Amino acid sequence: MALLLLATCPVLVPLLVLFGGHLPPVYPALGFLSWTLVGTSVVMVVLAGAFLLAVRRHVSVEHLDLHEVGKLRSGIVVAWTSSLFMTVFAFGGLSLGVSSAPLAAHARTISWPATWTLMLLMATPFALTSVALVMGRALLAPPEHRGQP
Repeated sequence: MALLLLATCPVLVPLLVLFGGHLPPVYPALGFLSWTLVGTSVVMVVLAGAFLLAVRRHVSVEHLDLHEVGKLRSGIVVAWTSSLFMTVFAFGGLSLGVSSAPLAAHARTISWPATWTLMLLMATPFALTSVALVMGRALLAPPEHRGQP
């Protein structure tokens, strides 16, 4: 699962750039804010994948390093929380930018399918960190909760 998370990030970035190019010109600050937040959210997916991948070093058949596993679980939760806030603020910046796009003679028309596709792609890092959070909680449950429904 960790390798799948890490493999989706290089595919996600070009798709975001491709569909982002079909948007009308937005105010530079709002566009920069949205792109920065989405880029950082993709970094959170990479971190969550790396944390899940690092678990293999601390879990074996005969040994479980609870301190390190706890740190990795906390790291996944922080990556998920950061991705949540970044996605919400990126949506806010994108919606403000699209709604207040300049109406000059050279302004492009809004491609609504591209806008909706971009919004779905912007939500993908949050969905991927959510998958990492669920997998991490299932795989790294504290010992007193293992085996209980």
